[in-house]
Amino acid sequence: MSTTIGGPVKIPHIYDGTGRTTFNFSYTGNHQGSVFDQYATVPDAAFRAGDFSSSSSPIIDPLTGLPFAGNQIPANRLDPTSLALLQFIPEPTLSGSVQNYRRLSTQHTANDTFNLRFTHSLTGQQTGRGGRGGFGGRGGRGGQQTGPARLNATLSAQVSYRRNDGDRPNVFPLLDGTTHGSALSVPISLNMRYGRSIHTVSVSFDRRASTSLGAFAFVQNVAGDSGIGGIATDPFDWGLPNLTFGSFTSLRDAAPSERTDDTWQVSYNWTRPAAGHTFRGGVTFEQQNDRTRSDANARGTFTFTGLYTGGDSLFANSGQDLADFLLGLPQQATRQFGASADGISTPIALRGRQMSAYVQDDWRWKAHWTINYGVQYNLVRPFTEADGHLVNLDATPDFTAVAPVESGDAGPYNGTFPAGLVNTDWNNVAPRVGVAWRATNRTVIRFGYGLSYNTGAYAQIAQQLAQQPPFFETGTAIGTVAAPLTLADAFAATSPDVVTNNYGIERDYQLGLIHQWNVDYNRQLSQTWNAGVTYIGTVGADLDMLRAPNRGPDGLRIPDVQAFTWQSSEGASRMNGVSFRLQKRQSRGVSGGLVYTLSKSRDDTTATGGGATVAQDDQDLAAEWGLSNFDRRHQVTGNLNVELPFGRDHHWLSQGGWLAAIAGDWRLSANMTWETGTPLTVRCSTCASDVAQGIGGTLRADYTGLPITLASPTIDEYFNTAAFAVPATGTFGDSLRNMVIGPS
Repeated sequence: MSTTIGGPVKIPHIYDGTGRTTFNFSYTGNHQGSVFDQYATVPDAAFRAGDFSSSSSPIIDPLTGLPFAGNQIPANRLDPTSLALLQFIPEPTLSGSVQNYRRLSTQHTANDTFNLRFTHSLTGQQTGRGGRGGFGGRGGRGGQQTGPARLNATLSAQVSYRRNDGDRPNVFPLLDGTTHGSALSVPISLNMRYGRSIHTVSVSFDRRASTSLGAFAFVQNVAGDSGIGGIATDPFDWGLPNLTFGSFTSLRDAAPSERTDDTWQVSYNWTRPAAGHTFRGGVTFEQQNDRTRSDANARGTFTFTGLYTGGDSLFANSGQDLADFLLGLPQQATRQFGASADGISTPIALRGRQMSAYVQDDWRWKAHWTINYGVQYNLVRPFTEADGHLVNLDATPDFTAVAPVESGDAGPYNGTFPAGLVNTDWNNVAPRVGVAWRATNRTVIRFGYGLSYNTGAYAQIAQQLAQQPPFFETGTAIGTVAAPLTLADAFAATSPDVVTNNYGIERDYQLGLIHQWNVDYNRQLSQTWNAGVTYIGTVGADLDMLRAPNRGPDGLRIPDVQAFTWQSSEGASRMNGVSFRLQKRQSRGVSGGLVYTLSKSRDDTTATGGGATVAQDDQDLAAEWGLSNFDRRHQVTGNLNVELPFGRDHHWLSQGGWLAAIAGDWRLSANMTWETGTPLTVRCSTCASDVAQGIGGTLRADYTGLPITLASPTIDEYFNTAAFAVPATGTFGDSLRNMVIGPS
């Protein structure tokens, strides 16, 4: 639904803005419900009670090292904390042991946008000899300005407000959450035309706020009431812990988040045409203030692999991971939440500044050539925290030792760090050029090249640096058969001498850059048909790479330092693509087009294109080269628009009338997309050997050499799982990254 109203501003007996001041108000609303339909794998009643007699895999008693009698865990051995959490995992609603639970619900969303705009001419209508020359206007002979240059100035102001509310459904009904958001934007611009030059000065303010909460926030401390210690106690963080399984769908409660982003921007732009050229230039200054209250892992994340009840024989889908859970024995436990003396989460206040400047020329060279060239410079300063609460890791070049270092302090290995803990990248010069050549009346050839930088990287980096000790409670506890963890007290044994920081970034981090070029050939086949082909190539450098330098095949490499993720800018990418198109302009009521694209993209970074993961082997980063997460080899898109032949100026009912009013001016449109799937990496996300190294979900499977594709794939087995195997303990998987092509 939407409505718009506008016109001159008139206030009776006070102001008549006819011809000088106008306004426009609009409202757009979208309130809808959509289907939420997801499946999960959950344990049946017998498994929930500790009865694994139907499983062919033995369930080992960790106390004796022998299988439980009848493969059944005695009721008095079931952990009370686990039983308290088990009630939030529903029982099966479908038959079978896989995808045996279905959640079918409605997800409601509401979006409302209000927009008010005023435009006021400061100089009013210009009169006098020579008029408005300079652009071939009415004044002066031949459009030339014969009188003195006139100044025309227009002031525009706008207020835009958007709000949104929505459900945040979870496949487990008791874990549903809500989201709320709003955005306020106030841009003001002054446009001045003097002679042949146009000057624009703009000032804008934007505020974006968002809140995301789970069902139990400020209502019930489920994790604490169940007996888990060492986690957040702030009511803002209340809810369930995250429970990760290998054979069953993991339990994931919503992470609480409140965020407000304020952005101030001032810009100046200049345009002037001259002798076949149109010159442009400008400069922009921006100040960003972000205030965030977010605890991504306040209630702890506990990983169950079957380490304790599997003994020397871990089997997939055996229920051994659930057996570990029922005994209250996780292999790994992690936490991360804001720490303060009163137990209340403290917001993070980040500050960022950036500046950009550009010059550009649009050159009409001769009759058949157009050349557009220019250069832009971006200066982006790393974010700082208002109270200096940022912490990085100072590391030796070979990562044999690391030490925490706070904003502006000196580290033991690399000297004094700046306030943002990352050196400013000053080298962000981005040239661009585009050329169009009309070879014949029917043929146009275009070429373009541009360089762009990832100028938005610093905000996310600062968020990570702000969530580190001593300002945040973090920790990764790893259990062994000899020294098991318990669900209730997993964080009790953390030594104060152990470095628990879980993130660091190289001090000389560089903003990622992308070189992109393209060549296009367009041919007019007839008055209504044209065809073309486009080649696109890109090369990326200094791209983000997530590493685990403290991880070795047998465990952690640095004594008294817990597992951490290290972000560097050493990734690279390559992409080549070609597309063929055929288009028909509207004639006889029909128009449409068809485009086929063939492309291939490869990179060695898992931090772009979605699904960011840590490199498997930090000592062999070259093994990360593979298809990009977003690679699609083939894509076909098409559209068809048909204007029905009814009504005035059409074949039928052209004389009008009530029937023409009903049937006339109707159009039909159809859109089609077919594309091959994106690639998938086969990982052993909950393998005990992987979790024991502190960074889960990074170990790739071994490739057995069997065919990967299946003749008749299903939703439960899309590829041949026998083509992959769990790597031996102490080794990394030898399968390639993104080796399996997903469904089309």
